[in-house]
Amino acid sequence: MSFSSGVTVVPVDADSQFEAFDLPAEVWKSMSKCNRGLNDGDIVIISSKYAAISEGRMMELSSVVISDRAKSIAEKYGLEPALAELVLEESDTILGGIHGFILSVVSGTIAPNAGFDKSNVPKGYVVQYPKDPFLTARNLRQKLIEQANNNGKTIQRLGVVLSDSRVTPTRLGTIGVAVSYAGIKPTIDMRGTPDLVGNKLVVTLRAVADQLCSAAQLVMGESNEGKPIVIIRGYGEAFADPKSDFEKRTTITPDHCLILSSLKNPIGD
Repeated sequence: MSFSSGVTVVPVDADSQFEAFDLPAEVWKSMSKCNRGLNDGDIVIISSKYAAISEGRMMELSSVVISDRAKSIAEKYGLEPALAELVLEESDTILGGIHGFILSVVSGTIAPNAGFDKSNVPKGYVVQYPKDPFLTARNLRQKLIEQANNNGKTIQRLGVVLSDSRVTPTRLGTIGVAVSYAGIKPTIDMRGTPDLVGNKLVVTLRAVADQLCSAAQLVMGESNEGKPIVIIRGYGEAFADPKSDFEKRTTITPDHCLILSSLKNPIGD
């Protein structure tokens, strides 16, 4: 898929995986099978679930020890008690919920059911995020650069983003969101730049890592497409000094969140 700006989004087929595996080796093998080589300036988007399975992050629900609090929450929100227990253990904060879902904050990010997911895994199991998503992204980036350079390429700029999907308040459907990233700027600060009529932007930052994930989801899909790897080519604006520490700069505290802060501050009568 190509856009008028010259950005190209290339899906990569990969075999389904349900046990731990070598993520860099499997990503490289999948790209090679599809004749998708890496170029300098590419950004590789990887399903966070695919990365998590590579680390053995699937959990059997029947093995979970369930607390009384989890049983109560499970009854209130219509969840399996074992899943409710895992959500309690993983969450920093529980915000509330609806039938089938608990909305929680995990590492500064709002996530349904604390990021635990039952889709595309065997029945009776859930998969959670990689243990250290930023470390996973950095390691994968380094291994892919080494592999490409060992195969005759010269790769200096390479981005890696682990992606997931989210819903947006009042909007129907899911969009892409970055769980972690390496080698790119997750946001581009537009504050102080002029708009079309010369007004200076005051608060605008472009969520580049999230936008890249949404672009990738156009071809990655959400169900049985079998394309957990996407290469985005031609978007040089995203690159940063690979030694820079941009981790967690896409999250803000609830007190600085427009939506959460507004809900806590109603107009009243």
